[in-house]
Amino acid sequence: MKSIIFPLYALLWLCAFSYGNEDDRTKVEFFEKLYKTKITGVKLLEEYPDPDQFYSAIAKQVGIPQIACKAVEEKFGWKNDGKSFLSLMIKGGGNSDDWGVMVTKIPSSMKKLKGNLKNAKTEEEKKKFISERIELLKEMEMKMVVVGYDGKISFPENRKKKSEKKISEKVE
Repeated sequence: MKSIIFPLYALLWLCAFSYGNEDDRTKVEFFEKLYKTKITGVKLLEEYPDPDQFYSAIAKQVGIPQIACKAVEEKFGWKNDGKSFLSLMIKGGGNSDDWGVMVTKIPSSMKKLKGNLKNAKTEEEKKKFISERIELLKEMEMKMVVVGYDGKISFPENRKKKSEKKISEKVE
């Protein structure tokens, strides 16, 4: 009887262990299975100083940046062109079922800025240096794009804007 129970117990334990690894979001294999693609060059999660670097490396290989860029182009008309360029910051992984992508639209003229405030010789040069950078910063825009593991895309509203909307509705 013992000879039958032990192998059954071992088999059940092995099945439970292998089943648990299929849904382990800290493993590349989870994302390979989810996106039906081979992911290469991504180290183990523990080898990254920050978990976001691990998930970002995976997101890049499964096309999340391209999906986010396409989404902001369709919804807001943003794209990499002569007037502006897009910068992305990707968050994801862990227990989440989606990728959060912060997309920032930056004026292309930002790349052309040269100089350092420390090198300004007069007070007027310092003011000009600061004011031209402030003007460019005012032109920057940011949007959050959420890309679900299922491919669903959403644009969460800023909480501050929601609360402002509720306050203005109460006032009226």
